[in-house]
Amino acid sequence: MGKGEDTKSMILDKAVQMASIQGLEGLTIGSLAEELGMSKSGLFGKFASKENLQIEVLRVGSELFRRNVVYPSLKTKPGLARLKTAFQMWLSWANTDSLPGGCLFLSSSSEFDDRPGVVRDHLKKTQLSWQKTLKQFVQDAKDTLELDANTNVDKMVQEIWGLILGFHFYNRLLEDKISEKRTKQSFNELIKRHQYNI
Repeated sequence: MGKGEDTKSMILDKAVQMASIQGLEGLTIGSLAEELGMSKSGLFGKFASKENLQIEVLRVGSELFRRNVVYPSLKTKPGLARLKTAFQMWLSWANTDSLPGGCLFLSSSSEFDDRPGVVRDHLKKTQLSWQKTLKQFVQDAKDTLELDANTNVDKMVQEIWGLILGFHFYNRLLEDKISEKRTKQSFNELIKRHQYNI
């Protein structure tokens, strides 16, 4: 990695941290320059617009998510083991040190769900990709007969997503210290309801 690329990587790491707290809209080239002690014109030369900066932050955030959630899940055996690992890693992702404000994508979703444009399109693409992966994990658990053949994959994925959203709200805003324990219990109960009965 060259010096210029290394500098941009450092800038984007800080931008991801800031966006997790302030949201993508709260992140500006000016506020990022101030945080880094750099000139606004220098940062503008690297990104050209706030929109480009936001998309770059989502790109870096996506790579972080893959490293922290997707790849560890793929290392486990297909089926319930993989699905459980994915859920646990997703919970941990919401508390990772690299994201002091919690999941970048959950906060960004509430900002851009009703705002058409390239940032929303990019955000939606990342979330559809994760949804597709999660659906495959559930389908794998059906194929290995660890989940009942009548399990509705779309419904189960939506329920899992709901658990993560609820955890983020209780953990971040309400500062409920036992919300993670309850979320894990709810996930285990969800699995039990769908387990294959011989």
